[in-house]
Amino acid sequence: MRAPSDLAALPKAEVHVHLEGTVRPATLEEFSAREGVSISREFTDPNGFVETYMLATRVMIRPGDYARMVREYAEDAAHAGVRYAELEISPALGPRTLESFFEAAEAASQERDVILRLVLGLGRVMPAEVKLEALDATRAVPGLVAIGLGGPEEGFPSKPFADVFAEAKRRGLHSAPHAGENAGPESVWDTLDALDPDRIQHGVRSVEDPTLVRELAERQIPLAVCPTSNLLLGVVSSLDDHPIRALWDAGISVSVNTDDPGFFDCDLVGEYEIAGRLLKLDRVGYARLAKNSIDGSFAAEELREEILTAIDDWETQGDG
Repeated sequence: MRAPSDLAALPKAEVHVHLEGTVRPATLEEFSAREGVSISREFTDPNGFVETYMLATRVMIRPGDYARMVREYAEDAAHAGVRYAELEISPALGPRTLESFFEAAEAASQERDVILRLVLGLGRVMPAEVKLEALDATRAVPGLVAIGLGGPEEGFPSKPFADVFAEAKRRGLHSAPHAGENAGPESVWDTLDALDPDRIQHGVRSVEDPTLVRELAERQIPLAVCPTSNLLLGVVSSLDDHPIRALWDAGISVSVNTDDPGFFDCDLVGEYEIAGRLLKLDRVGYARLAKNSIDGSFAAEELREEILTAIDDWETQGDG
């Protein structure tokens, strides 16, 4: 089934994207040349990608670098119909950088009409004594809506982070950890038990355990999946093998996102087209997919209602 020609105009949210990973290739080349560092954008496995990603963050060090990436992401997102986005960012940057991020996000929101919010992305390899320190450092940072958890799942369970996630929830933050990407259902079960997630980033390998799939559907825990990322990092062998259809058919609220578009050479409209082909979506189905992105977001209620209404309007306008 052909994707609607006005798919870029469909109002949508992006809820699984890493700010450093949004860097435009040309911008990264400029930063790299400035710092005298050579960065290859070629990788064949998750470990290789992490090495590339971490090397890239070492050239994003000058005043204004993060503000520029925020502005450029907002421009790209607006072209894809994004009305609200949650950008995950590392606590290693420190509160001053996070505060400047929010200033840049507010400026970009006014210019591009894309509301940007922040997810504090902890790493599974982070030393225990640093976890609460990282959370405390962001206490006064505006625009923070959630706490996340990423990195290698094998050998790095979620349970050691239970205390910091519980404290984050007491402070009014949501829980949005990664799980079920580079490890199987056991990682998702562990995350459900330890971190009380409001949304799971990826979670696609949950499909390997029918009991887990039913649990996610019954508890109405959204999954923020990233098809192109899953393909390039070897989570699936081909897009046709992606489990999004099984998850969708099981009644799980699935959204599609870009993860690290600057490295994966993808955009959100393209991810919607991939999902549309795999799910055989008509116009109503694309609208449902966009509504899932809003339902799985941590946007303020008034904004959620505004975007959902705009999606209904798009759905009834027909293919322009």
